[in-house]
Amino acid sequence: MGFHWRSIFLFLVIAVAILLLSHAHNEPQDYIDAHSCLRTLVEVPPLTWDPELAKAAESWANQRKDCKMIHSGKCGESMAAGPNLNGSYAVQLWLDERMDYDYNENKCIDGCKCSHYTQAIWKNTQRIGCARVKCDPPDSPCYLVVCNYDPPGNIPGEKPY
Repeated sequence: MGFHWRSIFLFLVIAVAILLLSHAHNEPQDYIDAHSCLRTLVEVPPLTWDPELAKAAESWANQRKDCKMIHSGKCGESMAAGPNLNGSYAVQLWLDERMDYDYNENKCIDGCKCSHYTQAIWKNTQRIGCARVKCDPPDSPCYLVVCNYDPPGNIPGEKPY
């Protein structure tokens, strides 16, 4: 009989842990911290959280619950979508684009994407606001993460730092 209760207890502990982890890494400080690592490395100032940018990111993300990567065109913006995607991992995906950026040439390596990386580390960007929404259909495991940056980066002819 003791084994049965231990099994139930273990199941409940695992279920709670999964629930907590699925919501982890989506708080404002998580987005700030994820950006700060690389911004510090390239010697640009840290970002601050902007609730208005976060509101705009959430509004756009809610319009893109189809998880199509269509930008709002209103500000500096990065988007990512994927199964069980959280905010910290989305930022890491963008920062991983640094391998595809040639600083001396100030461009992406042929055939690669690096504009999320350059936006994330843009020297003049000071504020960030992000949001995460579950994609449709409701039983989909996918999430969309949107981050808005102000002032926007990726200004043609300028280097990010």
